[in-house]
Amino acid sequence: MKKITHGQAAMAALSKPNGECVSIGRPHLHLVLAALLFSGLLARPARGEDKFTLAIIPDAQMETSDTRFRDRLQWLVDNRAALNLKMVLQCGDLMNFNDATQYAHQSQGLEVLDNAHLPFAAAIGNHDTAAVRVDGGSAAPGNVNANLRNTTKYNTYFPTNRFVLLAGTFETGKIDNAYHTFTAGGLNWLVINLELWARTPAVDWARTVVTNHPNHNIIFLTHAHLNGDSTIQQNKGGYGDNSPQYIFDQVMNPYTNVRLVFSGHVGSHGYRTDVGAKGNTIYQFLQCYHDKTTNPTRLLEIDTKKGTMTTRVYCPSINQDKQDGSSRTIEGVQWVQP
Repeated sequence: MKKITHGQAAMAALSKPNGECVSIGRPHLHLVLAALLFSGLLARPARGEDKFTLAIIPDAQMETSDTRFRDRLQWLVDNRAALNLKMVLQCGDLMNFNDATQYAHQSQGLEVLDNAHLPFAAAIGNHDTAAVRVDGGSAAPGNVNANLRNTTKYNTYFPTNRFVLLAGTFETGKIDNAYHTFTAGGLNWLVINLELWARTPAVDWARTVVTNHPNHNIIFLTHAHLNGDSTIQQNKGGYGDNSPQYIFDQVMNPYTNVRLVFSGHVGSHGYRTDVGAKGNTIYQFLQCYHDKTTNPTRLLEIDTKKGTMTTRVYCPSINQDKQDGSSRTIEGVQWVQP
């Protein structure tokens, strides 16, 4: 006699002989679900899905007049399956000057991800705002703090509907402060892109987002956080609202589900960990480079089954990893379970 597995029995219970679905009475539903769980049909994702990659692009302000930005994104799309790439993040200063030509150039580059439906999120840097002159990198005339919050051009070229995983924003119709959700490796993830040297109401909004998603692993993406020596920045850049240290103390350190922070703005690369108030480790990465010749991209491979992260900074244009100490393997990572 041919042996019938629990899974086969469960699927048989859900189908008529002609293949049509049948309804199941409530008293018997728990028996079918139990059989599905036993057979693995409702278990956590296949083992290969325990491992996936995030790509983190550093400041790209030196890539606003050639093909390097687009070429990097094309490489990520071409290698999406091999990496099991779930999302592309960018640490701000996508532009060099607040110039429409540069916005158009970077917007066209991003079409590579749009066409591939590869999710993307970005932090807005000071060079992505009216705080920087149209014709150069120095401060624009006027109130620099007010200009820092003038992101009209950025939001014109990168409207909220371009961000396929977008789940909410601080200000209606503006991507300056937003959060994005996805699932990978059998876990829930949430990326918050937070404005540079954030205003207190934006920080309070981020606190609410974190509080309302206790079963998500929280990733913060902001332009300024670590210094080049891997210390947390203590100032607000001379024209911001709150320092990275204030933001860390208010919205990262207190919460048990905050796991990762990515930033740019200064230095080349950096890394630090801090133990949060609830005992969780917060892993913080700097990637900036201001690279004029290659297109460095941090690849962070997460293995949720093994509790590890492996990272390297890869330059697709020369097919080489950076040999600068930016590669590392991290073990014993405790992820938030769904």
